[in-house]
Amino acid sequence: MSEVQAQQELVHRFDGLRAASLSTRRSEKWRRYPPDILPAFIAEMDFPVAEPVIDAVRAHLVEGGDLGYAYAYTTDASVQRAFAAWARAQYGWRVEPRRVVLFPDTMRVMEVALERFTEPGDGVVVDVPAYPPYFEAISAAGRQVVAQPMRLRGGRWRLDLEGLARAFWSGAAAYFLCNPHNPTGRVLTVEELREVLALAAEFGVAVISDEVHAPLTHPGRRHVPLGSLPEAARVATVTAASASKGWNLSGLKCAMAVAGRPRDHERLMEMRPRERDGVGILGVSASEAAFTRGDPWLRTVRHYLHGSRRMLVELFESFGPDLVLVPPEASYLAWLDGRRLADRLGSGDLAGFFLARGKVALSDGREYGSEGFIRLNFGTSQRLLEEMVRRMEKAVREEAPDSGGAGGAPPRSVPGYPAPVCGSYRPADNEELSR
Repeated sequence: MSEVQAQQELVHRFDGLRAASLSTRRSEKWRRYPPDILPAFIAEMDFPVAEPVIDAVRAHLVEGGDLGYAYAYTTDASVQRAFAAWARAQYGWRVEPRRVVLFPDTMRVMEVALERFTEPGDGVVVDVPAYPPYFEAISAAGRQVVAQPMRLRGGRWRLDLEGLARAFWSGAAAYFLCNPHNPTGRVLTVEELREVLALAAEFGVAVISDEVHAPLTHPGRRHVPLGSLPEAARVATVTAASASKGWNLSGLKCAMAVAGRPRDHERLMEMRPRERDGVGILGVSASEAAFTRGDPWLRTVRHYLHGSRRMLVELFESFGPDLVLVPPEASYLAWLDGRRLADRLGSGDLAGFFLARGKVALSDGREYGSEGFIRLNFGTSQRLLEEMVRRMEKAVREEAPDSGGAGGAPPRSVPGYPAPVCGSYRPADNEELSR
């Protein structure tokens, strides 16, 4: 079977995902709510795991099993070499394998870097909206959150570099950078990253970069690791990376930290041993398999998500200004501006509204520092995704039938909406699966 045929078969499996079978899973995503709720909150995909990853996990179970503690204190493990080779092949980023430090997840990387590169009471800049655990980690460490709002300009969510400069000038010690950004899906350009590094160098700010969604960029966008830029040599940097989002391995607990300069690596390694504990032995092997043999699966997922993103753009046209989607440039998270809808409903709890009235579980924008927004995970079959949006539309229409939003005209490109549209949202024929 050729790679393209294998990918077409995998797409068919993605399309075949149904709530009835997914609801038997044991993960929190499918267990938190009753079976009649469609979950679109936790950032993990529903797709079948890549075969090389399954094979790597299965290998631990033969001949009695190999399920002991992972050895996470190595400087010469195959998973470190695998990540370094993948980073070089994908991004041209030259990473020394011995300086790839294993952690259970990327948030542990962020927390440890925070402890090593800042002091209690220091300010830590966070772009808002922000991944909620950032707020929790900074507060728990006795540091101060310095919220820096992102700006919607030219149809793209952007860093407010002038505001960032003011925050750095005011004495912030560190900056939590998320690229690709969660929840907006924005992929920062080389020029933006260079401006960030120039500001950080000028004011002596450490940049801790969460790049966990990096493998899932959409067509036309390219992820650039912060640490790959020459300008990073002037700044204290720590990059958090993992196969967890790209290959859907979050429950297996394995991530990587790469400090920029040698002295930053030494500083990171001053951590207490317990701060690194928790790396999973299955996660180590699964990550190695993903980085060495998982690219065909990843290309298929990116292809499918690109089609789903196009589908979402058209489906949400029916909501008019009630729910506005800026298409994400990476990953499977849609950040929806529902401030107009929240005003008309008289409630900022949009996630609660869609849970109660539409039976769709979404993430509440208030948790991200942005009231009136919601986050929708579209890493599932296009049929289930369509059903989610149908339910949301029905809930709005019934609550406010004269709104002129979801009750308005259907998208012109979807005749008979909301008839099934799943098959219409594949990338064009010239966007081959193998790309």
